[in-house]
Amino acid sequence: MEKEGTEMVEETEHMIVKNGAKDPQNAISASDSKEMRAVVLTGFGGLNKLKVTKKPMPEPQEGEVKIRVKACGLNFLDLMVRQGNIDNPPKTPLVPGFECSGIVESMGENASGFEIGDRVMAFVNYSAWAEVVCTPVDWVYKIPDEMTFPEAAAFCVNFVAAYMMLFEVANLREGMSVLVHSAGGGVVSFWARGSYGDKLK
Repeated sequence: MEKEGTEMVEETEHMIVKNGAKDPQNAISASDSKEMRAVVLTGFGGLNKLKVTKKPMPEPQEGEVKIRVKACGLNFLDLMVRQGNIDNPPKTPLVPGFECSGIVESMGENASGFEIGDRVMAFVNYSAWAEVVCTPVDWVYKIPDEMTFPEAAAFCVNFVAAYMMLFEVANLREGMSVLVHSAGGGVVSFWARGSYGDKLK
């Protein structure tokens, strides 16, 4: 199962690179600052539904942070969305992705707590698979210096899922014990809290 999951991720990455390189119009010059590249899901189905294309550059609205994306997550939920196998699936075309990491480029009005150049991780309501994202400041968190961008991008959804399973579903409380008989996926991210969690602000 793990091997199949790895192969699916590798195939997805291959298709994204292949489709992006296929279209010479996707090349964006440094002077073309009003556009960015993004992975677009054109319809539900296989990997052929993912295309790299140009999208208008987003600008932060009130209470939002604009982030130059360095890495984005690819989770089981992303695969389900691509296939359309979720309740109330979104309308296509859309830019997938729920988590990313990167560098703060600017902030909208009434957005505080960050400075331009800060290294951050963020939750995004779709649209994470793009060069730039804008998301509410409450969904953005600084990342420790020792955490890489790929680690941070893979941290958000997995960590929250593991936290909810342990403390809301299992109702874990201080003094209780937990038997971890198989550590994988979000569980690993959660136990990384000892290294990173107390440093996230």
